Amino acid sequence: MGRKSKAVENGLVELIIDKSNGGKNTIVYVTEEVNRWLAENGLHVRFSRESIRRVIKSHEEQIEDTRRSMEAAKAMAQIMRDQPGTEIAEASLMTMAGLINKELRSIDSLTFENPVEICTSLARVSEAQLKLSNSRMAAVSALEKAKQNLKEELKKAVQTDAELLERLIAIVDKAEVPRT
Repeated sequence: MGRKSKAVENGLVELIIDKSNGGKNTIVYVTEEVNRWLAENGLHVRFSRESIRRVIKSHEEQIEDTRRSMEAAKAMAQIMRDQPGTEIAEASLMTMAGLINKELRSIDSLTFENPVEICTSLARVSEAQLKLSNSRMAAVSALEKAKQNLKEELKKAVQTDAELLERLIAIVDKAEVPRT
Protein backbone atom coordinates (compact mmCIF):
# COMPACT_ATOMS: atom_id res chain seq x y z
CA MET A 1 0.00 0.00 0.00
CA GLY A 2 1.35 3.43 -0.97
CA ARG A 3 2.20 6.29 1.31
CA LYS A 4 -0.72 8.55 2.26
CA SER A 5 -0.69 12.09 0.94
CA LYS A 6 -0.08 15.07 3.23
CA ALA A 7 -3.70 16.04 2.76
CA VAL A 8 -4.94 12.65 3.98
CA GLU A 9 -2.35 12.41 6.78
CA ASN A 10 -3.32 15.84 8.12
CA GLY A 11 -7.07 15.48 7.55
CA LEU A 12 -7.14 18.38 5.10
CA VAL A 13 -8.87 16.77 2.11
CA GLU A 14 -12.23 18.31 3.02
CA LEU A 15 -10.63 21.76 3.38
CA ILE A 16 -9.05 21.47 -0.07
CA ILE A 17 -12.26 20.23 -1.66
CA ASP A 18 -14.22 22.98 0.11
CA LYS A 19 -11.83 25.69 -1.13
CA SER A 20 -12.09 24.19 -4.62
CA ASN A 21 -15.83 25.03 -4.48
CA GLY A 22 -16.87 22.19 -6.75
CA GLY A 23 -14.07 22.88 -9.22
CA LYS A 24 -15.09 26.53 -9.67
CA ASN A 25 -11.85 27.95 -8.22
CA THR A 26 -8.42 27.65 -9.86
CA ILE A 27 -5.65 25.47 -8.47
CA VAL A 28 -3.55 28.59 -7.79
CA TYR A 29 -6.36 30.20 -5.78
CA VAL A 30 -7.07 26.99 -3.84
CA THR A 31 -3.36 26.55 -3.07
CA GLU A 32 -3.10 30.10 -1.74
CA GLU A 33 -6.26 29.76 0.33
CA VAL A 34 -5.28 26.41 1.82
CA ASN A 35 -1.77 27.58 2.68
CA ARG A 36 -3.19 30.79 4.18
CA TRP A 37 -5.61 28.75 6.31
CA LEU A 38 -2.79 26.46 7.43
CA ALA A 39 -0.64 29.44 8.46
CA GLU A 40 -3.52 31.11 10.30
CA ASN A 41 -4.15 27.90 12.24
CA GLY A 42 -0.50 27.39 13.16
CA LEU A 43 0.04 24.25 11.10
CA HIS A 44 3.56 23.87 9.75
CA VAL A 45 2.61 22.20 6.49
CA ARG A 46 2.50 23.72 3.02
CA PHE A 47 0.99 22.39 -0.17
CA SER A 48 2.28 22.82 -3.69
CA ARG A 49 -0.06 23.45 -6.59
CA GLU A 50 0.66 19.94 -7.82
CA SER A 51 -0.33 18.31 -4.52
CA ILE A 52 -3.55 20.35 -4.48
CA ARG A 53 -4.21 19.33 -8.09
CA ARG A 54 -3.72 15.62 -7.19
CA VAL A 55 -6.15 15.86 -4.25
CA ILE A 56 -8.77 17.60 -6.37
CA LYS A 57 -8.29 15.18 -9.28
CA SER A 58 -8.69 12.18 -7.00
CA HIS A 59 -11.92 13.66 -5.68
CA GLU A 60 -13.35 14.98 -8.97
CA GLU A 61 -15.82 12.11 -9.12
CA GLN A 62 -17.13 12.99 -5.66
CA ILE A 63 -17.31 16.64 -6.68
CA GLU A 64 -19.26 15.73 -9.84
CA ASP A 65 -21.61 13.46 -7.86
CA THR A 66 -22.23 16.29 -5.41
CA ARG A 67 -22.89 18.74 -8.26
CA ARG A 68 -25.34 16.28 -9.88
CA SER A 69 -27.06 15.68 -6.54
CA MET A 70 -27.46 19.43 -6.03
CA GLU A 71 -28.90 19.85 -9.52
CA ALA A 72 -31.27 16.91 -8.97
CA ALA A 73 -32.38 18.34 -5.62
CA LYS A 74 -33.08 21.75 -7.22
CA ALA A 75 -35.02 20.12 -10.06
CA MET A 76 -37.00 17.98 -7.61
CA ALA A 77 -37.79 21.02 -5.47
CA GLN A 78 -38.99 22.90 -8.57
CA ILE A 79 -41.20 20.03 -9.71
CA MET A 80 -42.57 19.25 -6.25
CA ARG A 81 -43.12 22.82 -5.02
CA ASP A 82 -46.91 22.63 -5.43
CA GLN A 83 -47.26 19.04 -4.21
CA PRO A 84 -48.45 17.85 -0.80
CA GLY A 85 -45.88 16.99 1.81
CA THR A 86 -46.48 13.26 1.45
CA GLU A 87 -45.53 13.33 -2.23
CA ILE A 88 -42.41 15.33 -1.46
CA ALA A 89 -41.48 12.87 1.28
CA GLU A 90 -42.10 9.92 -1.06
CA ALA A 91 -39.92 11.44 -3.77
CA SER A 92 -37.16 12.15 -1.25
CA LEU A 93 -37.31 8.63 0.14
CA MET A 94 -37.22 7.14 -3.35
CA THR A 95 -34.17 9.25 -4.19
CA MET A 96 -32.45 8.25 -0.96
CA ALA A 97 -33.18 4.56 -1.55
CA GLY A 98 -31.79 4.88 -5.07
CA LEU A 99 -28.58 6.45 -3.78
CA ILE A 100 -28.12 3.75 -1.16
CA ASN A 101 -28.76 1.02 -3.75
CA LYS A 102 -26.22 2.68 -6.06
CA GLU A 103 -23.69 2.70 -3.22
CA LEU A 104 -24.32 -0.98 -2.52
CA ARG A 105 -23.89 -1.89 -6.19
CA SER A 106 -20.64 0.08 -6.48
CA ILE A 107 -18.92 -1.74 -3.63
CA ASP A 108 -16.06 -3.79 -5.05
CA SER A 109 -15.44 -5.80 -1.93
CA LEU A 110 -16.68 -6.21 1.59
CA THR A 111 -13.72 -4.40 3.16
CA PHE A 112 -15.50 -1.14 3.92
CA GLU A 113 -15.87 0.13 7.47
CA ASN A 114 -19.42 -0.78 8.44
CA PRO A 115 -21.51 -2.85 6.00
CA VAL A 116 -24.30 -3.20 8.57
CA GLU A 117 -24.76 0.59 8.63
CA ILE A 118 -25.47 0.78 4.88
CA CYS A 119 -27.90 -2.15 5.02
CA THR A 120 -29.60 -0.69 8.09
CA SER A 121 -29.98 2.65 6.31
CA LEU A 122 -31.59 0.97 3.32
CA ALA A 123 -33.95 -0.96 5.60
CA ARG A 124 -34.94 2.24 7.41
CA VAL A 125 -35.60 4.08 4.15
CA SER A 126 -37.69 1.16 2.91
CA GLU A 127 -39.62 1.08 6.18
CA ALA A 128 -40.26 4.83 5.94
CA GLN A 129 -41.52 4.38 2.37
CA LEU A 130 -43.90 1.66 3.52
CA LYS A 131 -45.21 3.77 6.42
CA LEU A 132 -45.71 6.77 4.15
CA SER A 133 -47.54 4.63 1.60
CA ASN A 134 -49.79 3.19 4.33
CA SER A 135 -50.49 6.69 5.63
CA ARG A 136 -51.46 7.86 2.16
CA MET A 137 -53.78 4.86 1.67
CA ALA A 138 -55.36 5.46 5.09
CA ALA A 139 -55.91 9.14 4.25
CA VAL A 140 -57.55 8.30 0.91
CA SER A 141 -59.71 5.67 2.62
CA ALA A 142 -60.71 8.14 5.35
CA LEU A 143 -61.62 10.74 2.71
CA GLU A 144 -63.78 8.24 0.83
CA LYS A 145 -65.50 7.18 4.06
CA ALA A 146 -66.12 10.82 5.04
CA LYS A 147 -67.55 11.53 1.58
CA GLN A 148 -69.89 8.54 1.89
CA ASN A 149 -71.02 9.65 5.37
CA LEU A 150 -71.63 13.17 4.07
CA LYS A 151 -73.72 11.81 1.18
CA GLU A 152 -75.85 9.79 3.61
CA GLU A 153 -76.38 12.82 5.83
CA LEU A 154 -77.31 14.95 2.79
CA LYS A 155 -79.81 12.33 1.65
CA LYS A 156 -81.50 12.45 5.03
CA ALA A 157 -81.49 16.24 5.19
CA VAL A 158 -82.71 16.90 1.64
CA GLN A 159 -85.23 14.11 1.04
CA THR A 160 -87.84 16.51 -0.33
CA ASP A 161 -85.62 18.14 -3.01
CA ALA A 162 -84.16 15.43 -5.26
CA GLU A 163 -82.55 17.90 -7.67
CA LEU A 164 -80.66 19.66 -4.85
CA LEU A 165 -79.59 16.29 -3.48
CA GLU A 166 -78.13 15.25 -6.87
CA ARG A 167 -76.18 18.52 -7.18
CA LEU A 168 -74.82 18.23 -3.63
CA ILE A 169 -73.76 14.61 -4.18
CA ALA A 170 -72.00 15.62 -7.41
CA ILE A 171 -70.10 18.33 -5.47
CA VAL A 172 -69.08 15.83 -2.79
CA ASP A 173 -67.94 13.31 -5.42
CA LYS A 174 -65.64 15.93 -6.96
CA ALA A 175 -64.02 16.73 -3.60
CA GLU A 176 -60.29 15.97 -3.44
CA VAL A 177 -57.52 16.62 -1.00
CA PRO A 178 -56.09 20.04 -1.93
CA ARG A 179 -52.46 20.11 -3.18
CA THR A 180 -50.82 22.77 -1.09
